[in-house]
Amino acid sequence: MGTETDEHNTVHHRHDTSYRFLLSSKKLFVELLRSFVQKEWVERIDETNVQEIPHSFVLQDFKRKEADLVYRVKLNGQDVVFYLLLEMQSKVDFLMPYRLLLYQVEIWRYLLKDQEKTKGKPKTFRLPPIVPIVLYNGKRRWTASRQFRQLLANETMFGSELLNFEYVLIDVARYTEEELLALSNTIGSVFLLDQTADKTELLNRLGKLMHTIQQLPEESQQQLVAWMANILSQKLPENEPHLRELIQNVKGGVSVMGLEKTLDAIKREGRREGKQEGKREAKEEVVKQMIAEDLDPELIARVTGFPVDIIAKLREQSH
Repeated sequence: MGTETDEHNTVHHRHDTSYRFLLSSKKLFVELLRSFVQKEWVERIDETNVQEIPHSFVLQDFKRKEADLVYRVKLNGQDVVFYLLLEMQSKVDFLMPYRLLLYQVEIWRYLLKDQEKTKGKPKTFRLPPIVPIVLYNGKRRWTASRQFRQLLANETMFGSELLNFEYVLIDVARYTEEELLALSNTIGSVFLLDQTADKTELLNRLGKLMHTIQQLPEESQQQLVAWMANILSQKLPENEPHLRELIQNVKGGVSVMGLEKTLDAIKREGRREGKQEGKREAKEEVVKQMIAEDLDPELIARVTGFPVDIIAKLREQSH
């Protein structure tokens, strides 16, 4: 039997791989930067000059695999490396600047080896700058230091002689619904759906996104639909048949009105299940009261319709 920790890790691994699947697309990686990184250099990035480095940088101290993406981008004719760490954990890692330093050193080591194999090391060689980015989807506010030197004791005593860098943080939960809807793109839609685990709210947000989803280019739409199939089946497992229908309808180009009808069916089913669960809980309370009065189990079963074995378990729990 799996432990709660196993289930927790499975959920986060599923998020890791789902985000990794999306952001392995150069188009969506650039869309992520343009949507959430307010820096002048972002506008200079041309998708045609973006190339993924097909190597996973896994450290001995941090053995989670497939949780990062590395891109090489040409800017001003020179290589710039973007290291994107997918931090799909519920807890904030206060050693994040240290982790990112180790990853950057590993990337430089890897690139230096490649440089030596192909061109040697001329005097004019310069290491490519690395821009570290953390994508975080936990519910807690991110409170870890953004600058490396803030991890160092007595750092205020020193100036530029200390090593320092600052990473870019993209905190999924901190964006408002209005901001994400206004983007009208794939990444904004993903963030909006990923922000909530509440079933009713999730379905409401999905309804608000129907028009955006159908207006997306075909490739982006397919990527978003694949992400939805993976994550929504996890968040709404009891509605999987309706979700499959919804996803097929999105792919099939069904009208927004048709998609909304499928969403309404999912909501109605959820309300019906909620009412049934409420009735069962009320009846269980009656059974517990009858047990407290020390009534015969078979009599309780006849009156309430509860199976005798369930009544026996409730009796054990009450003692």
